[in-house]
Amino acid sequence: MIRKKGKIIKWNDQKGFGFILPHDSEKNIFVHIKSFSDKSTRAAEGQNVTYTVEQNNDGRNSAIKVSRSTDNIVRNRASSNRNKNNNAQYKRVNINNTQSDLKSAHSISPLYIIIIFSFLVFLLHFFIEGKLPLLVIGIYIMMGILTYYIYSEDKDMAINNERRISEQRLLALSLFGGWLGALIAQQKFRHKTKKISFQMSFWTTVFFNIILLSSAFRIIHF
Repeated sequence: MIRKKGKIIKWNDQKGFGFILPHDSEKNIFVHIKSFSDKSTRAAEGQNVTYTVEQNNDGRNSAIKVSRSTDNIVRNRASSNRNKNNNAQYKRVNINNTQSDLKSAHSISPLYIIIIFSFLVFLLHFFIEGKLPLLVIGIYIMMGILTYYIYSEDKDMAINNERRISEQRLLALSLFGGWLGALIAQQKFRHKTKKISFQMSFWTTVFFNIILLSSAFRIIHF
């Protein structure tokens, strides 16, 4: 079976299970403490792991034959030094690294920067000429901020394996002016960028939003 790579993003030490975020997917994988090859070291959030995937009787995928890149290092350290303060510090570093990695900020593609900048210049140009009400710019700004926030929340829900915000709601926000914030959030959080069907629907909403803006512009200056 093909071994995959990922990171433990959530771990319940009392119950002995958690979730792995694969490097090549946004869908979390369930993992139980019995699935670790080296049971001498406790699992913790932030640990990089390799594993294989099998399907349980209930049809849910779970990780098996889980190993960590630090297994040998930790085992040697434990045999020579069992200082509790060092272990506590090690865990704190892992937790801090995990918090920064769960939803790390990525750079925005230059192409999307050009699209966003060009659209804002377009709005500002017609506002300065008195052909576009300030209210329209305000709506785009407010909807962009709201949509960015909701994308951020949906990314957190995906990481924590919680109930997600519907794609219809995300697309509706873009249709009514929030697509600038959506575009930034998609790039910053790498959220919904790999799902082709969603991207096609998203750019369709962008197109129709611009059509709506153009129609409103013609009505105002008819």
